[in-house]
Amino acid sequence: MMKRLLSLVLALFLLVGLVACGPEHIEDTNGVENFELQVITDENIRKMDIGSLSYVKAETVIGDTVTYKTNKFSGVAEVFHENIITNRFEITVNHARVDAGNFKMVLCVDDEIVHTFALNELSQIFVLEDVRGTVSLRIAGESAKFQFDYKVD
Repeated sequence: MMKRLLSLVLALFLLVGLVACGPEHIEDTNGVENFELQVITDENIRKMDIGSLSYVKAETVIGDTVTYKTNKFSGVAEVFHENIITNRFEITVNHARVDAGNFKMVLCVDDEIVHTFALNELSQIFVLEDVRGTVSLRIAGESAKFQFDYKVD
């Protein structure tokens, strides 16, 4: 009985410690019309040295298109990551809509940002020629509510 009680108390302390030390949402301090990141830097995005926290995240795949949306997201995350050797790499981002918070979406090759996608655009296509390396689509947000679709060709 005493072992169970001790185990329960230790488990409770561990759970409280994990919740207390986990990532927190980053407050949007620059107003509802400005979506520029205030706390997260390009260096954080490149190094992926900040975790992420998301409420009601949804990722769906229909054919070769991935839809990604969330009601509240803070931190940095990779939504596409692949080692590639090709003459031509094309990515299409559709419906990149931000409704709240601060948000940035970038394409990286070997942890270097090579393109930043515009926000609140209907459709964007970005092409890389002669790619050899790790290509990733990364997002960064500060209490961001957003939605977008992407497709890789």
